[in-house]
Amino acid sequence: MLPRIAWALAGVTLALVAVDALVAAQSVALASETAVAVHGFPFVHGAVLGSAVMGALIISRYDRHPIGWLLNLVGAAGSVSLLTESYAYWVQEADGPGSASLGGVSSWISALLGGQLAIAGMALMFLLAPDGHLVSRRWRYAAWVTGLGALLCLTAIASASPASFRLQVQSEDMGPVRGLMLTLGFVAISGGLVASVVSMLQRLRRSRGEQRQQLRLIALSAAMIAIGIAFLLVVQLLNGGHQTWLAGVPLFVSYFFLPILFAVAVLRYRLYDLDVIINRTVVLAAATTFAAIGYTTLVVAIGKLADRQTDRFWVSLLVTALVAVAFQPVRRRVVRLANRLAYGSRAQPYEELSQFSRRISETPSARTLLPAVAAAAGEALAARRAVVTLSLPVTGAVGTWGEDAPAATDTYAVAVGGDGDGPALGTIEVAIPRGRRLRPADERMLRALADQTSVAFRNLALETQLSGHVAELDRTTRELAGSRARVVEADDAVRRTLEAAISRDVLSHLVGVAEGLSRAGSAGDVSAEAVEELITSVNAALESLRELTRGVFPAQLARAGIEPALRSHLTRGGQPTALVVDPAVAGVRFPARVEAAVYACATRAAAAAPAPDSVELGADGPDLVLTVRGATAERVDVQDIVDRVEAAGGSLSARGRVLVLRVPAGVELAPHELVAGGRPDL
Repeated sequence: MLPRIAWALAGVTLALVAVDALVAAQSVALASETAVAVHGFPFVHGAVLGSAVMGALIISRYDRHPIGWLLNLVGAAGSVSLLTESYAYWVQEADGPGSASLGGVSSWISALLGGQLAIAGMALMFLLAPDGHLVSRRWRYAAWVTGLGALLCLTAIASASPASFRLQVQSEDMGPVRGLMLTLGFVAISGGLVASVVSMLQRLRRSRGEQRQQLRLIALSAAMIAIGIAFLLVVQLLNGGHQTWLAGVPLFVSYFFLPILFAVAVLRYRLYDLDVIINRTVVLAAATTFAAIGYTTLVVAIGKLADRQTDRFWVSLLVTALVAVAFQPVRRRVVRLANRLAYGSRAQPYEELSQFSRRISETPSARTLLPAVAAAAGEALAARRAVVTLSLPVTGAVGTWGEDAPAATDTYAVAVGGDGDGPALGTIEVAIPRGRRLRPADERMLRALADQTSVAFRNLALETQLSGHVAELDRTTRELAGSRARVVEADDAVRRTLEAAISRDVLSHLVGVAEGLSRAGSAGDVSAEAVEELITSVNAALESLRELTRGVFPAQLARAGIEPALRSHLTRGGQPTALVVDPAVAGVRFPARVEAAVYACATRAAAAAPAPDSVELGADGPDLVLTVRGATAERVDVQDIVDRVEAAGGSLSARGRVLVLRVPAGVELAPHELVAGGRPDL
């Protein structure tokens, strides 16, 4: 809503300025001293129109910016003052149409909205420029003095009779009180203007870089207006109060340069970031002008050819289609012209950036992306050579453009990514001929190019990570398949082992029982010794069968724990003293799967090393640790042990002739030290 109001005021200003030129021409020549030195044509007209338009542009970007509204309102009020002044002069001095009272009211409005209000508005604007805030709180007194001066002038003029007001008014005609109010008001406004110049110089002294360039232009405008007012007062004091060429033109020229200097600050140094708005405005204005001229021309031409006998609807439809088709070939030139007007010499690099944005959307691989980035950077900056590096382990990690850089070049580099989001993804490096430095606009363009590239680099990084995850998943799948094959093979081996053990340890006893029963049946009489022998064989077979049904783990493991089971196993192998047990774990029972994993690891390792140096059982924090010394990984079925250990949540490591099993104990263990030689009481 507010931008529409601002643009409406700018449109009203344009209309009033055009009407004022027509009205002023009715009473005086536009090149005369009265029109130029007194009325300000065409300098004041261009100044009020430029101020209104510049204010509307700023409000379009920041709808509550005080600088925009001050420029807009000063321009609109100035246009009203100009038109009413021209009409009042026409009536009062050149017997123009209208009554004397109407001329008086017109001159009263012109004085009310005239010079003192415009100067007060500019003083406030320079106090607030460029960000809309005072330099510090103490500068609010300068703003209050300026506002008080404007209020005194407005009160003095508003209290006068509008119907009898005249343009050529003398101080005695206003009366002593009004004259004093006007004098004090103008002095206060002038003081506020001087204070605004000092404030602007203070801002300029504190500023750096591009902001300093912006403030230089605004400070120049403030200084020119202050000097113009001072020059006007001095000349009028010397010539008796007459506003001549020498007195008025310097001030009007200074006022005329106000919107021009603001426009230069906007277009060259990106003040208020209005580039895009101006760009779109130029495109819209060019398109509208082309459509209006084309439509009017074709309507007239076709109307004459058809001798005004054709249906106007079909004529309008045909003309609209022709204008639309004709505009398409010139659209690119219009956009390029708008870019040049809005961005100046920066337009070409940003066109390159726009083309690069379209290009990287079609280059997903690093091999094609990196040369495209290098070409975009080199062409946009007119460099001798450009090198783009991608810090990822992918094919084609470096892309180049241009010839080998000669010795007489300077190198500029910018990082791609890595702004608080982790390490940089790569670099863009350009070689510039020595003696030519990158302008701030070129540096901004290079950073923008790096920002665009970082998106593509992140996509490549994600693609690389995804490829790694897929490869890891494939490897895990293969390992799972191998583990499943080993489980099946181990299950078959267990079945074969169990079958062989039953044949060896169970059936051998039962065969003897069967033969004894057969002999007893044929003899018809069985002795007590034969029956006892049969019973002993059956008991031995049953005991062997009971032992076999427990699988690879003996009954002693479930009944007494890991330490007695290991000691019994080593005793059967002739190594009873090889077991070394930490007192912290002696006599402690652990979960069944933990004891099974430890027993399986110890027995498999002992079987691979018939005479192990030692089998040590201890604790390390919450873990139960088994160390088998003298067993090499080459002679042990490590994978079979690993499957059992990982099922219990543990890990197995092999270092030379030492196997170390670490598995969560599942019970509270005390701090320990391994005791060499085992427990004395075992």
